[in-house]
Formats: sequence, C-alpha cells, structure tokens
Amino acid sequence: MSNMRQTITTLFTLALLAASPILHAAQSTNTDKPSNSEKVKEETKVNKDKLSKKAKKHKLKYSSVNINKANEQELMLSLKGIGKKKAKAIVDYRKKHGQFKTVEDLTKVKGIGKKLVNKNTKRIRLKGKNVL
Repeated sequence: MSNMRQTITTLFTLALLAASPILHAAQSTNTDKPSNSEKVKEETKVNKDKLSKKAKKHKLKYSSVNINKANEQELMLSLKGIGKKKAKAIVDYRKKHGQFKTVEDLTKVKGIGKKLVNKNTKRIRLKGKNVL
C-alpha cells in the first residue's frame, strides 16, 4: 500500500513540475544546448515511464474477491487477466444465470478459460467479503 502511495505522490509531483509556468518561461538563449524546460520534460517523461511500469506491477487491490457479489471494478482490481470487458461479462453472466456454485463455473463465461481460472484460483471466493 505504501508503494502505491509513494508512486501516486511522485506522479503528482512530476505533473506539477511539468505544468509549472516558471519552467516554460525559462528558455535558454543558446540554441546549441537544450533548454532547461526541455531537459525537465525529458526527465519527467522517463520518470513517468518508470513509475507506470511499477504501478502496473501493483495494480491488484484485493487479495481475494467474492465473484458472486463483486462489481466490475472489484473484479478488475482483484483478478489477473481480467479487464473491463471480462469483468462486465462476469457480472452480466451472474445476473442472467444466478450465482456461481463452483470456481470452475467461471469458464462458462465467454472469454474466460481454464487457464485464466487456474491463474486466479487462490484469489476467487464464492462466499464472504472481498479481502484487501
């Protein structure tokens, strides 16, 4: 959790630096050398790329999720390989067919196979609350 907070703080700081009017006004008169604002923009871009890679690693929010009660957002933040479309498909299937009785029932949802279910078996719950 502290890694995510640190990442968000760093991104916010970088955004403020990039948007600072002082940096945009400070143009170098020498055309051979890049201006300070260009250097800062390049450093900001490199740092954002590094931070976005770290953020992707820490994307999952919940350690386990109840697939019978979770909304699309909770499914996306809990299960590996589940994006917006698959999360919506799970919720839609659940509304149409009722609650899942086994973890393997997830394979009945279009776009979700055994491999994806096996990857997330430890994260999937059928009862109880989502666990952070």
